[in-house]
Amino acid sequence: MIAWHLAQAGRRTALMERRWVGGSCPNIACMPSKTELWGARVAHLARHGQPFGVTTAGITIDMPTVLRHKRDMVRHEIELHTQNFTATGTELIVGHGRFVAPKTLEVGLEGGMRVLTGDRVFLNLGTQAAIPPITGLKDAQPLTNTEALELDYVPAHLIVFGGGYVGIEMAQAYRRFGSRVTIIQAAPQILDREDFDVAEEIQRLLSDEGIQVLTRAPPGASLIYQSGMS
Repeated sequence: MIAWHLAQAGRRTALMERRWVGGSCPNIACMPSKTELWGARVAHLARHGQPFGVTTAGITIDMPTVLRHKRDMVRHEIELHTQNFTATGTELIVGHGRFVAPKTLEVGLEGGMRVLTGDRVFLNLGTQAAIPPITGLKDAQPLTNTEALELDYVPAHLIVFGGGYVGIEMAQAYRRFGSRVTIIQAAPQILDREDFDVAEEIQRLLSDEGIQVLTRAPPGASLIYQSGMS
């Protein structure tokens, strides 16, 4: 992280974060998703162990435990990041900021306001999921990838709008947990930035696991929501 390096180089450094200490990767994106994907893979391997001489009486998915395992990982990562702020001498400020003058930010804190100025200001603002303007979708309270990783139960049917890599990995994970899963993709193929043969093979693998893939079915977006459909 650039703030830690600057502080270690002797510069007075502050990092302002509105919510996620450490950013999206350890909190809501890369690492949390891979933690749940690994749980889903363990379930998948257990179900298909018989050809290798491994048999089980049955597989039960305990989603509260899956969620707790993910949250424990996140908590550990936040602790490590907090320790690095202390070790490097970087000041961590948790609050909402806005520019009020060149290289000057006003930060809203629980106890009031604070003004920060610096000769160098680095912006690392990240992204957020967009809810497409599909009639009735907002009222259905859709799940983005963030909320999908907070489920403590296995949905009966998960519909994934968008066949990008985020949607696909969530689709496969919840299928392996036991959900019925449908992917709806507006483009002619899933993974529409990849070569056709790659996308075709990925779709075959998903279909083999029982995931329904619908292409050329607009509108679509990288969004996940639960369906009451049977």
